[in-house]
Amino acid sequence: MTTRRYWGLLLLLVFAVSARAQLPLSKAGLEGSTQSPSLDALADHPQWRALLHYGRAKAGYERKSYVDDPAFFLSVNGRRDARAELQATVEQLQNQATLRCQFIARFRWLQQQGALDSELPAACDGYRQWRGTINAGAVALVFAASYLNSPSSMYGHTFLRVDPQGYRAESALLSYAVNYAAVVPDNDSSLLFAWRGMSGGYPGHFSLQPYVDKLQEYSRLENRDVWEYELNLNAAEIDRLMAHLWELQSINFDYYFMDENCSFRLLELLEVARPGLTLTAEFPVHAIPVDTVRAVREAGLVDEVVYRPSRQRELDALVAPLDAAQRQWVLTLAREPAQNLVPAFQRKSVDEQRTLLLGAYRLLRYQHNRQQRSPDVAGRSFALLRAINHLPPDAGQSATPVRPTEPDAGHATALAGLALGRFDERDYREVSLRLTYHDLLDPVAGYPRNASLNMLQATLRQVDGEGSRLQSLTLVDIRSLAPRTDFFQPISWQARGGLERSDGHPDYLAPYASGGAGGSWQILGVDISALATLRAEYNEGFENNWQAAPGLTVRGGLQREHVAAALEAEHYRFANGVERNTVGLSLNVAVAAQHGIRFNWRRVVEEGQGDEDVSLQWRYYF
Repeated sequence: MTTRRYWGLLLLLVFAVSARAQLPLSKAGLEGSTQSPSLDALADHPQWRALLHYGRAKAGYERKSYVDDPAFFLSVNGRRDARAELQATVEQLQNQATLRCQFIARFRWLQQQGALDSELPAACDGYRQWRGTINAGAVALVFAASYLNSPSSMYGHTFLRVDPQGYRAESALLSYAVNYAAVVPDNDSSLLFAWRGMSGGYPGHFSLQPYVDKLQEYSRLENRDVWEYELNLNAAEIDRLMAHLWELQSINFDYYFMDENCSFRLLELLEVARPGLTLTAEFPVHAIPVDTVRAVREAGLVDEVVYRPSRQRELDALVAPLDAAQRQWVLTLAREPAQNLVPAFQRKSVDEQRTLLLGAYRLLRYQHNRQQRSPDVAGRSFALLRAINHLPPDAGQSATPVRPTEPDAGHATALAGLALGRFDERDYREVSLRLTYHDLLDPVAGYPRNASLNMLQATLRQVDGEGSRLQSLTLVDIRSLAPRTDFFQPISWQARGGLERSDGHPDYLAPYASGGAGGSWQILGVDISALATLRAEYNEGFENNWQAAPGLTVRGGLQREHVAAALEAEHYRFANGVERNTVGLSLNVAVAAQHGIRFNWRRVVEEGQGDEDVSLQWRYYF
């Protein structure tokens, strides 16, 4: 090679390098380059989209971020333009050290991708102190079982538990709970909460609090079982999760009860922690907490499951083996602890004494869970504890509750049904779809007993010789029928609302709302309920369309592992004098994990006219 050609090539190389250095990052990267990637490539990267909460959809990425707070974005178009947010982030993080401390997860990822050559400043003392306080060494996904008496917790609730290095499962004193929830004013009613929660009317944000406080809230105050799904996140993944959680401090999201809720937000955190996960893509319409737990487990994130029974379940396990006389002793000792000194009690064995005293102590604590402890209650509690401590610590029977089926092992929460039936001497076919969740005859494994929660269920019927028509649309159907015992005195209640064609007026689709309260008892293994009810209905078959009716509902139910049956009767007398009496028999058989067969028979008598409806339905849970 001649000297002239050598210098010519050298000058050409210097010119090319100089020109490349002056190009913006979006033009500098070549296809496939790992040292200097293009902005276009980075903006489409799953991890960048996850950091911005763009989420995943079945067909690709969402077109905008789920974050509604402008403080989360460095570009005015950041919520709808991932590339614009990336451009602004690279430019501002390169030059502003304080922003690197605010957006640590973004900074570290861009640094790893070669898009930033600056360092995290030593001035990020707030983050380092926060991380040192939490000292995260392990993470668990926690599921608190459903609680029908709270509209926000009817489907259960999920949050993360962050454990310090060297965590031991039997102690949660040093762990933190990472919780996402709506910020609800204290004076909002249940109806207002339901409306605003469904329509995104509340802001939602993440918070951290001691885990023992969450356990106290769920297990002690609300008597909810708690399930801890320990996750197999490694140290790098936990560090990414915590760094992104730091970025979300004081950042608001619009809270939606059905989809962008507590469980969905946690899936987004896990997608940041472990790049490549597509958990949010499985929930395009709604995110039921137990379904998200199931998705996390199916993604291979769960190592072990720990069960923490509620205080009610612990007490129930202790008193369940006792006979009637022993149960009376527990009630007496809870009221008058000094009864442990009477001769009749002293003649009992040491084991029986300790069991009865412990039962009385736990009953007293259970009865006053939600109340500020009075001097009288505190005195009785102390007297019972003192009597217990005077007995050998190993005396008494074991009171470990039986571990129920894990929530994610139950049937899926959506339902599709196909039925063949006969009504008014004509055959019909039906298609039903239920968005959520569980009724009293569905397989009970993994679900609370004697509780039913269904929302958005539609039934389409086609009768011989007629076209198809909407037979019913149930907006909400809730029942809580826990039986009363010597120790537990819950109020049974129900609430329903929607549209339906009554058997007495099948040509009219009548809007209705009904509710009631009463009691339930278990007699010879059968759950018996009696509720006083009230129904409001708009029916074009009535002379005065709007009518209200007081009524009575009586139900007998039997629930086994694979078979459930119920016999139910209702009576209503409307203000216009019309009486409606209904009696129905239902039988449900689980033929597989997600399949069932249900038989229904119902007879309705209204204004002296009686009609029968009988059907057989195949049910598929998905």
